[in-house]
Amino acid sequence: MSKTQGTWGDEVAKRLEGMVALRRDFHRHPELSFAEQRTSHIIAERLTTAGLEVKTGIAKTGVVGILRGDTPGKMIAWRADIDALPLTETLRAPFTSGTPGVMHACGHDGHTAIAITAAEILAARRKELPGTAVFIFQPAEEVLAGAKPMIEAGVLEHPRVDEIYGLHLTTQDKTGTVNVRRGPTMASGDGFNVEVTGKGGHGAYPHLSVDPMTAAAHILIGMQSLVTKEVAAKETVVLSVGQITAGTKNNIIPDKAIMRGTLRTFDMDVRERMLGRLQSFTSDMARAYRAEAQVELTMGCPPVVNPERETELVRACCIDEIGADSVLRPEHRPPLRTRHALDPPGRAADLRADLRRLAGPADRRARRRRHNRAQPVRGVPGAAGAADHRRCDAAGTEHSPPARPHAVGYSGTASFLIRSASSSRLI
Repeated sequence: MSKTQGTWGDEVAKRLEGMVALRRDFHRHPELSFAEQRTSHIIAERLTTAGLEVKTGIAKTGVVGILRGDTPGKMIAWRADIDALPLTETLRAPFTSGTPGVMHACGHDGHTAIAITAAEILAARRKELPGTAVFIFQPAEEVLAGAKPMIEAGVLEHPRVDEIYGLHLTTQDKTGTVNVRRGPTMASGDGFNVEVTGKGGHGAYPHLSVDPMTAAAHILIGMQSLVTKEVAAKETVVLSVGQITAGTKNNIIPDKAIMRGTLRTFDMDVRERMLGRLQSFTSDMARAYRAEAQVELTMGCPPVVNPERETELVRACCIDEIGADSVLRPEHRPPLRTRHALDPPGRAADLRADLRRLAGPADRRARRRRHNRAQPVRGVPGAAGAADHRRCDAAGTEHSPPARPHAVGYSGTASFLIRSASSSRLI
């Protein structure tokens, strides 16, 4: 590091105000999944100005920036998600969402601003960069739909990515801390719709009807027994129903009742077993009340599992930047949130499962034998750094969907990518 150039911390410091302003601009102009036109344009413009090779229009609104260093090294990717949520913001601030019914409530504005800034810092010091940094800006993370088409478009193959990392802003941890977790980090996330069909009729003559609401109610209650009676206590599963829709009037028995919910777990075998039992249990229970039930599964993403080696690299980088006291090492089971993968690394992760293609078949078989269950290839979902008043997650993984540790501050992002690409002591 040249003394005339200053430290990496200096690079961040002089861009901090601009990065916060960029985050607030994205927050002020949120865009929904696959409609991130303005956001993508700004990303592409900033990366092009910084001298990166830029590819746009990937999976509709995705952007990839490629920065080739002046010396050989690994292909290290950094992923950020860019879409907002269909929510109305109540915060009163100069940068409050200006789009009715849409807001950045999940931190993607910060993820995007941080990743752009990291790319600009590395581009300014390209001569110190060994290998290649690939910045992936993924659309439609919130609907778990952006990762797969980006992977299918070759963002992990052209160039071939060796490892992928990311982090995620969070309000779960104390400001100024980083939460780095190895192993299961974010839960799988799958949705299900249950349609119970009976026979409608007048409320005064229930014996002439087949009440789908009664069947649905018993299905709902019985679902919890799948968790308590059919899953080992050491495993973690959350099955939640968030919506029940039926009927039009208080004295009419409807002919249909619809339930919608989610299933989350950290284990692939448990996930597959529970999804199968959910279908058979629902059907059998409905028949007990002379009704019929159909289950439609919306397969989301597998759990995020952070490999030890890459996680320790992230931890070491964080300790270097903010000190050991600010880097958390949680020993408890992580919360059952999921994150969207190519998200390549899970709140449910959109790209996680597909990141498996980063590892070869032999590698996948070996890992499956080792853990006695199928796991996603290593990776990290999320984006880089922390912005403004927000807190964040940071995690690293080699070939699988990204996991998400939590961190505040972005000072470590650029130096972390440098150390990763140069095959530091931990890789």
